[in-house]
Amino acid sequence: MLDWLRRALTHRRVAAVGPERRVRYSDEPPSDRFVLIVALMIVFFVGLLALEIVHMIFMGSWNDVIFNGIMLIVGTIVGAIWGQREG
Repeated sequence: MLDWLRRALTHRRVAAVGPERRVRYSDEPPSDRFVLIVALMIVFFVGLLALEIVHMIFMGSWNDVIFNGIMLIVGTIVGAIWGQREG
């Protein structure tokens, strides 16, 4: 079910360059725990986005608290992916 996310988060590195200029790649898949955390953050993001839309439809105003939650989730996802790529 989460194979698309695992493929998107797989880090590919150059493992070796042969004498004939052939390049070998080493795929480093993320851990199952990391994939589940990112998937959960995506679910939270979609839920908060839906909550903001419902709030705007029924109340007719923007809710800063929900928007701050959305920004928190986006920052967490970006930070996690950035840290996974750099580490």
